[in-house]
Amino acid sequence: MANQILLDPFPGGRDIASAVDTWSGSIALAGSAVATGEPLNWTNVITGIGYNEINRVGDGLHGSNTALVTAFAASTGTVTATAANNFQVGQKVTFLGNTSVLGLLLNGVTVTVVTASATAFTFLSSATGSGTSEVGLAVSGNNVFPLQGANAALNATVTALSASGGVVTVTAANTYLPGAQVVVTSASSGIGAAISGKTLTVLSSTSTAFTVTSSATGATGTGTASGVNPPQPFSVSFWSELASGYTYTYSRTTGVLFVQVGGAAVSSPMANLTAGAYPSGVLNDVIRYEAKFQKA
Repeated sequence: MANQILLDPFPGGRDIASAVDTWSGSIALAGSAVATGEPLNWTNVITGIGYNEINRVGDGLHGSNTALVTAFAASTGTVTATAANNFQVGQKVTFLGNTSVLGLLLNGVTVTVVTASATAFTFLSSATGSGTSEVGLAVSGNNVFPLQGANAALNATVTALSASGGVVTVTAANTYLPGAQVVVTSASSGIGAAISGKTLTVLSSTSTAFTVTSSATGATGTGTASGVNPPQPFSVSFWSELASGYTYTYSRTTGVLFVQVGGAAVSSPMANLTAGAYPSGVLNDVIRYEAKFQKA
């Protein structure tokens, strides 16, 4: 082991304690397993402590912190969310991880509960579209917290656009990460005209394309894109609080979290969970994380 080379990321022995924000918490995986990894948007950090009978503190009213939404239905400016919950009228709820056409338009949006029952709640919204087969989360009592800092603007050339189910795929060589705020400028008709000049949030990306939430439809288009990536942790770790046997690994290069299982043989590396439904051991797991961000 004597030949190892240890690199100092902060030459000169810089004391970084006062220049670092350390966040710790848990992450809820509500959707389906993705073989290419689960995109993580680091601007979706929920702050505050939810009220419960033990600590009797927190920003929320007496009620559960989260609820799994299984369907949305829109009608004349009101949306009904089907979800087992104990939210209360007037409570603030933020949506994360929605995947349906209607749900994608609600991601990151904070609403006020208008009516509530044990199986559903309603709120005011002009969003429309299909909300069936939803697997998103409603988080009560808190707000999405924007992390400090930002990166330089990143530009890309858009060569094609395609729309499907409330998601627009932008074909462009890029280095955007999940959560990036991007503005597409396009003079093309159809999709290009519908999204041109609007600030869009990147859902997922590869080196050749990225996706954004939009109800735009029509023909393909071309143009340019300019965006800013969200802050990324320079150090992050994930682990199972319940010793579930699953390993959680994060890639800073692509901004995705992988759920890993044991290799086929003792000498084989661990394998990323294949696409499909998450096993019960993952859905019932408490996935903890600690992430360190450089302060702005």
